[in-house]
Amino acid sequence: MLIKSIKHDLLATYRDFIGIYTALLLLALIGPFIIQTHQEWLIAIMVFGIFGFSVATVVITFMTIIRLFNRRLFSHEGYLTMTLPIKTHTTIISKIVAGLIWSTMTILVFCLSAVFFGVIYFGLHVAFNGLDLNEFMPFLTTIWETGVIWTLLQSFMAEIPLLLADSIYSLVLLVFVMTLVNTSFIKKNKVAAGVAIYMILSLALNSILTNLHGDALIYSTGGYIFNINPLLAMSNMAYSLDLPNYMIELIGKVLYIAGLGYASWWLLEHKLEIE
Repeated sequence: MLIKSIKHDLLATYRDFIGIYTALLLLALIGPFIIQTHQEWLIAIMVFGIFGFSVATVVITFMTIIRLFNRRLFSHEGYLTMTLPIKTHTTIISKIVAGLIWSTMTILVFCLSAVFFGVIYFGLHVAFNGLDLNEFMPFLTTIWETGVIWTLLQSFMAEIPLLLADSIYSLVLLVFVMTLVNTSFIKKNKVAAGVAIYMILSLALNSILTNLHGDALIYSTGGYIFNINPLLAMSNMAYSLDLPNYMIELIGKVLYIAGLGYASWWLLEHKLEIE
């Protein structure tokens, strides 16, 4: 039932993303060709277009997730959802997973667009500006041999559980606040109250964790500064994992997720008022 609910939520929202994702990918594909024309006005339009669509993508992702939660839980459609033979916690989880999928997809589209842009731009630079690959490849080889790419990849992999926990926590907090403002506890100005409650809770909960731990991942370049000797700094780049701080942050976010998830479930079961 959970899989079916997630599938239904994704099918109900995918149209909101197709257009903006397509626009970003198209800009990434044609952007390098526009740069190659050396027409300043075209380049300016492209830059503003990329910036505008990037901001729009972030905003649309956030607003679509909010609409998903609101429409599927707190509207007339939400009334129908709550009468279906689906457990309340399953409904909550499906909305969180759908929001997480779209957030992740947005990040992936940004990364994919950047890769397309970079590869095409480099290819055009080679084709039209006479860049000699035999001269450029030793530079790439030198960068690779410093080990900085592998170090950054390892540190990113180590940070994935924290990033995932933080993303889920943010979505669960959003569900909790939206549920709270749709109960008898909040009578008026629900939107303003929701924004204020979200900001206050987010700051308070993050402050508690911040005071309990330090940096989970610590980077160093062996005392070398990038702008003085970048290759030496990259060769000496390393990261260390502070396990106690790492576990405090991870366990703290998991406890937040569990607590806010339970509170959302309780409110939906006992205090929800669908308009």
